[in-house]
Amino acid sequence: MTIFCAKRFLIRHLNMQLPLCSKALVMIIVVGQISEEEGLRIHHLYPEGEPHLEETDSRIKGRPDLCLLATRAGDEVQLEGSLKAMVEFDCDRCLKVLSLPIDQTFDLVYIPPLKPSGAHDEKELGNDDLSVGFYQGQAIDLDDVVREQVELALPMSRLCKEDCLGLCQQCGADLNEGACQCDGRESDPRWEALKELKFDN
Repeated sequence: MTIFCAKRFLIRHLNMQLPLCSKALVMIIVVGQISEEEGLRIHHLYPEGEPHLEETDSRIKGRPDLCLLATRAGDEVQLEGSLKAMVEFDCDRCLKVLSLPIDQTFDLVYIPPLKPSGAHDEKELGNDDLSVGFYQGQAIDLDDVVREQVELALPMSRLCKEDCLGLCQQCGADLNEGACQCDGRESDPRWEALKELKFDN
């Protein structure tokens, strides 16, 4: 089965039950409705700026393009696909707005939450388990998949350039554009009140 979804309302207003649906503006896959024989192909073009990222200094610009194939073996679901998006974020030093194109491929495995057989049972995770995600309520949130892929693609150090000079701590001027008019000496705020005092000679 193949579903092309250019706008979420195309899915939300269909009077039929589909494995991909929009609920409260969240894109989800219903696990039980993924065909074990054919799988499920999805091409979804998100609305402008969605989904919203959890980090306040990063935001999606434009319309992310998500393509994936969902396959299922029992309760285990595999998502193979790609994400194309444009992300904006602020330079960590000078706060300049930067844009980064993202073209990310992924191969993810999801299973239901582990159920221990006893109250004191513990299961040590192996190396293969560390790449496995868990889904709740028999559904996988595709918005979370997009957010995760965006976060993985963003650099750890978000700078406009490696030698960015940042902002002047006194006047806030961008030092990359030239020296500011400050004398370069930082004043101690505890002494600011003394500057207002006037002494009689």
